[in-house]
Amino acid sequence: MKKIVSIVVALALVAALLVGCAATDVILNQSPSSLDKIAEKFPNLVTDNTLNDGYFYLSVDGETTLNVSSDFSLSAEDVAIQTPLKPFVDAGLDPAALGTGYRTDGTSLFLVADFGAGSGKQGTVTAALFESAKADRSALTYHADLDHYGIALPAGKFEWAKDEVANDKDIVFVIAAQPLADLGVDVQNIEGWVFMTMKDDAGQDFDVLLKPYSLES
Repeated sequence: MKKIVSIVVALALVAALLVGCAATDVILNQSPSSLDKIAEKFPNLVTDNTLNDGYFYLSVDGETTLNVSSDFSLSAEDVAIQTPLKPFVDAGLDPAALGTGYRTDGTSLFLVADFGAGSGKQGTVTAALFESAKADRSALTYHADLDHYGIALPAGKFEWAKDEVANDKDIVFVIAAQPLADLGVDVQNIEGWVFMTMKDDAGQDFDVLLKPYSLES
């Protein structure tokens, strides 16, 4: 009897610890509402095309777009960044040399991610995007220097401001520069993208291409 009671107590403690860990995941708890606020304040950002092709599209300029599947079980590309291909080709990219995490269709470069089957159809772009964090918590990031949340893809990232009112970079598309540089691309001279060297959590330098947008301007 004592052994059974001990097991029950141990299981209860594990459950309490798991609940406590979830409760203290501030980034996971707060980041969806910040993206919801941006989408609600700027409704033209998001196109709901889910009845036609199953995707939400989030774009500021109509050129560079975040594509998010409303149902991960029905899509091979659950989350993708889509942007014009020509500036990259002009900078030396051979599309045929691209590997995993990318694809092209002749006019667009796609940075793609598959996060598994998901948990069913989602009704908003935020709920759909956060299926990625459910599948892989490490996909959800917080960029302290810019006060941004983000969802990481194998070859890039989509970031949004924690507080768009106080931030001058409300939406940012990010592409990892080094993989493209390794293919001979002149990553410091890609039209429409800003080359920047940043530091990771370990203090190591890494190069990125940024396309930031201020929604208030």
